[in-house]
Amino acid sequence: MSEEKYRYTVRLGADTERIVREAMPKDNCQSLNEFTENALRFYAGYLNTKDASEYLAPVLSQVLHGTLDSFGAHVNRNLFRLSVEEAKTWNIIAGMFKVSPEQLKYVHGKAVGEVKQLGDRLTYEKVYADPCPLEYSLDLLTGEDE
Repeated sequence: MSEEKYRYTVRLGADTERIVREAMPKDNCQSLNEFTENALRFYAGYLNTKDASEYLAPVLSQVLHGTLDSFGAHVNRNLFRLSVEEAKTWNIIAGMFKVSPEQLKYVHGKAVGEVKQLGDRLTYEKVYADPCPLEYSLDLLTGEDE
């Protein structure tokens, strides 16, 4: 069942015709009629809404979703890269110091508490002022136990 169609004569400027021809594949249109009908429906829907945000919200949502997906992928790549660097540092430190399971549990609890209390204001200076006690300290300049 095809719906009744009406014929319109439309005259377009050369620039507009070029824009339409370039945009047709982006809308997956097979014909100029299909593209024109889609464009007219979109524009008429836009004009008939009292609040344009109701009509444009899906379009804006798609654009924002794409932008945020790209941003999220960028952040994820950087977090992965930083995690690898941090894991290398942990492995180096673990090779330098022998810490008992009890001490490790204590240090973990202290670290969780500090991060919760200080949030993004945790600095080396604040940790240095109240360090976790270890079995021994290592003089990193001489490599000898104190």
